[in-house]
Amino acid sequence: MTRRTAGDSTESLELLLDTICNTFGAVIFISMLVAVLVGQTARSQPTAQSETDPVADAATVQADILAAQEKLRVLTSQMRQQELVKERFASEESRQLAGRIQQQTEARVRLMEQKSDAVQEVTQTNSQNALMQQQLEQHRAEYDATQRRNQELREELKRLQELSSRTARIPQVRKTTKDSVVYAIDDGRLFRVTTPDLAVDRNDCDVNREDGVNVVRPKPGAGVPIPTDAAAANSSGTVRDHFKGANPKTQFIQLFVSRDSFAEFLTVKDTMVELGIEYEVLITEDDTVKLSIGSSSRESFVQ
Repeated sequence: MTRRTAGDSTESLELLLDTICNTFGAVIFISMLVAVLVGQTARSQPTAQSETDPVADAATVQADILAAQEKLRVLTSQMRQQELVKERFASEESRQLAGRIQQQTEARVRLMEQKSDAVQEVTQTNSQNALMQQQLEQHRAEYDATQRRNQELREELKRLQELSSRTARIPQVRKTTKDSVVYAIDDGRLFRVTTPDLAVDRNDCDVNREDGVNVVRPKPGAGVPIPTDAAAANSSGTVRDHFKGANPKTQFIQLFVSRDSFAEFLTVKDTMVELGIEYEVLITEDDTVKLSIGSSSRESFVQ
């Protein structure tokens, strides 16, 4: 390689300066030429200037270039950041950390699944409890209804037992030779047909001659009213007083009952039982009592 002298350096600088001047002159010439051409185009086509303005197009191209350069700079920066992140996570410690995070994530997922299963199981248990509670309420209602029914049956049984005891308080039926004192129950009232002296009681009955026979009928409104409640009958004393004079040792009550007065008979029966008077019950064929006076050889059975 040859060494350059000072004369060579000066010559090179002159050539460079000449080249630069020529280039600058050429640029000025080209710019003037472009300006002349643009002026002529503007004069010949005045409406096309706004559509094909070289200055505006150059500005737009320059703006696009700047935007592309900025986008390139941003992308380059992002690539550098991604490389840094990749290099950071590429280390052993980063991989271990990522593994632990994944394990924790999987554990959380399993925990959430277990929690979901537990919630579903609790929901099913609550539904079963609600169903069992509903069934329990239904059974309780059925039990209460059964208890009420049992209570009604007990009351009915008690009533039947009381009725049975009333009808069977003196269950023995036997033949008797005692004298009969006749009474009658008609239209809810107790009538004394014959007195303890075996004479017709004219206060309670009427005696009429019909077809050659003396017929005895209770007087309307006579006798004593019979309460359907035995306790009321005993407390009032009217029924009890109507049996005064009868001798239980030598006499029994022959009681004629009309078909529609059986309820009143039970009250009278209780009074006779309490007084210790034996009785014979005869149910009439009609709804009213009608007795014929005459001798009778029929045997009587009392209780």
